[in-house]
Amino acid sequence: MISFYIIRHGQTLLNQLDRAQGWADSPLTASGEQAAKKLGKDLSSVEFQAAYTSDTRRAFDTAKLLLRESGQPITEICQDARLREWCLGTMEAEKNKVFMECVSGWLGGAVSFSEMNRRLPEVAAAIHQHDTTGMTESFEQICERLKSFFLSAGTSYPDGSNILIITHAFLIKTVIYLFNFENMEKISKINNTESTRLLFDGKAFKVM
Repeated sequence: MISFYIIRHGQTLLNQLDRAQGWADSPLTASGEQAAKKLGKDLSSVEFQAAYTSDTRRAFDTAKLLLRESGQPITEICQDARLREWCLGTMEAEKNKVFMECVSGWLGGAVSFSEMNRRLPEVAAAIHQHDTTGMTESFEQICERLKSFFLSAGTSYPDGSNILIITHAFLIKTVIYLFNFENMEKISKINNTESTRLLFDGKAFKVM
């Protein structure tokens, strides 16, 4: 069994300013750095065989601080664009309240957070449809890069390996949508440095 420890990056400047953050990047705040270090201490009993992050500074810095604090022997952090957050297009760095209002309106209005999670493909489609930058992806494209990463990583390490993944909120929701859809409505927000565990037995994935 391969265990993926999938963690959202620490708090960033844009998080602190309550701004939407997809492909836009910003540095960790002091609070974000401290949370990454604390999580490192909490995970010090887990021996990681590999560490992967998206190709953003916020994810890489979170992994670096976490691994250093946990005393892990890993010397290389692999950055992989397949672990990028959703691109939010024209909504990048927009106020979160405005972002949520726009998405809710595109979905028909007055949509709860749990319903948005259940309708994740429609959320991605709405962002893609209303984008003018030409940079956003369809939900299918996001899923394909995500599955490609986990299948590749899951077959690259021996049974019993623990793999650290530092990525982003919408991407973690996509993992849960793909491999644990029945619990989508129970999710509210994926908090900074929150951890989700994904198991792979060589054939199928399961969210713990």
